[in-house]
Amino acid sequence: MTNSTRLIRTPDQRLRVFVSSTLQELADERQAARKAIERLRLAPMLFEQGARPHPPQDLDRAYLDQSHIFIGLYWKKYGGVAPDMTISGLEDEYNLVGDRPKLIYLKSPAPDREPRLTELLDRIRRDDRVSYKSFTTAQELRDLIENDLAMLLSESFEVGAQPSKSPTASTPQPLNTLPTPPTRLLGRDAELVAVGDWLRHADDNLITLTGSGGPSQLRGGYTCTVRARNAVQM
Repeated sequence: MTNSTRLIRTPDQRLRVFVSSTLQELADERQAARKAIERLRLAPMLFEQGARPHPPQDLDRAYLDQSHIFIGLYWKKYGGVAPDMTISGLEDEYNLVGDRPKLIYLKSPAPDREPRLTELLDRIRRDDRVSYKSFTTAQELRDLIENDLAMLLSESFEVGAQPSKSPTASTPQPLNTLPTPPTRLLGRDAELVAVGDWLRHADDNLITLTGSGGPSQLRGGYTCTVRARNAVQM
C-alpha cells in the first residue's frame, strides 16, 4: 500500500465483526459473542429485529457489507425463508461472506437439528478457508471467540509485517563512458593511424574530423573536434 492510499482509522472505524445466527434460540450466545468482540475493542455487528426504516433483508446485508470478519453461530434451527427467497437469511449471510475471514461455532449437542441446517453445515465443513469449532455453553463460546479473534489479528499482523528481503549487493559494474560504434569503420586504416600519431606526439594539438554520413551513420554528415595541431579530411 502506498503512502497516498494508506488508511488512518479513527476510533469509530474499528474493525467490524459480523455475527450471524438465529435470534431466539441463540440469544445468550449472541450476547456472549458481543461481549467477546467488545472486550477486544472491536465493533460487533448484530442484526436485531424491530422497527426499521429499511427492509430487514437489505439492512442485514448492509451490515455484512460493512464488516471485516464473519462469525457464524449455529445450533438447531435453519431459520425462516422469506417469500421471495429460496434459502434462509442464515444461509444467505454465509453465501455473501466472500473472502472475509470466517469463524464458525456450532453448539452441541443438537440431536434434532433441522435437515437444511445440516446441509449448510456440511457445505461449511468442506470450505477449507473456515475455522470450525464446537461449544456447549455461552461462556465457552465467549472464550473461544476472544482467543480466535486475537489469533486471527496476530496472524494478519505477522503476514503484513514480514520484512522485505535485503537486496543482494551487486558487483559494481565498470563505468563505460564510450559508446559502442553501431558499425565498424571500413577503409580508414591510414587515417586512424595518422590521428593516433598526432594525438600521442603533438605538443599543442587540435584535430577536426569531417565527412559525410554513410547508410548506417548519421545522415547529413558529421563533424568531430579533438585536440591536435593538424587537420585531416575523412
